[in-house]
Amino acid sequence: MQELKNFRNSKPVIAIDGTAGSGKGTLARNLSKQLKFDHLDTGLLYRIYAYEYINKKESSNIISVDINKWFVENKNLEKLRSEEISEFASKVSQKKQVRDSLIIFQRNFADNPPNGKGSVIDGRDIATIIVPQAEIKFFIDAKIEIRALRRKNQLNLNTKEFNKILNQMIKRDNKDRSRSISPLKKSRDSFLIDTSNFNEKEVFDIAINHIKKNADFI
Repeated sequence: MQELKNFRNSKPVIAIDGTAGSGKGTLARNLSKQLKFDHLDTGLLYRIYAYEYINKKESSNIISVDINKWFVENKNLEKLRSEEISEFASKVSQKKQVRDSLIIFQRNFADNPPNGKGSVIDGRDIATIIVPQAEIKFFIDAKIEIRALRRKNQLNLNTKEFNKILNQMIKRDNKDRSRSISPLKKSRDSFLIDTSNFNEKEVFDIAINHIKKNADFI
């Protein structure tokens, strides 16, 4: 695995890490659209493994998922957004075999984005592990109560579900930050954006201004 530590992307990459419900996915999609860069939501990759695990009930099949084939055959990705899938995705992401297999997929995407221009990749270890030489790095966060409210609204849940979502997020944060393999953390050269008091457009404006000051591809 030594060669994995020395990876240097050949195409421009905007790496976005952050907590659940912080808005990193929304920012990634907006930047991708603006810059005409390809977007990879790496959280979906772990959710796919979690979905397969839950439905097959065979842990031995976890590391044999064909990601490319999965995207072709499964058009409805909303089934990956449930809290049950989120919980299992957090567990699956702690398995070294799964992370190692997905590193290759993610880095191949970084080097070979479909449109050949560049990519916006969001997740929890993009700037620290997956693409450590990314041209631009963001870390997105927000107060956990605000993140829980966003997730409740995203899932169209009843107000009574708020405390349940909040507790689940607290547990998820603790797991992501304390796991021994690729823990969630801000890299020293990542630009922090706290989205607690900003709307989608304001977050985008902050990010795009940072990119203009620090990159030559815009």
